[in-house]
Amino acid sequence: MTQARIVLRGAALEKAEKLQEITKLGSVTEVINVLFSRYSKHLEETWEVQPISPTYAKAEPLPDIGQQAIASPQTESDFSFDEPLTGL
Repeated sequence: MTQARIVLRGAALEKAEKLQEITKLGSVTEVINVLFSRYSKHLEETWEVQPISPTYAKAEPLPDIGQQAIASPQTESDFSFDEPLTGL
């Protein structure tokens, strides 16, 4: 079995120690082994972010009511605001 020594500094060592407490693993070395065994494939696959073109949703076209409003005749209403309200 080959071995290597690694150096964890500052926040990385604190995180490793916290993970050791949470997982109840025997050492920081075991924490590192678990991280590599479980998450190394994900790291390999996602390390380089591939640019993608934005996929914005296109708005639906609005109905063309401008021409319809102009083309439809205006009907006269027999209602006037001057008349008193009755029947209340």
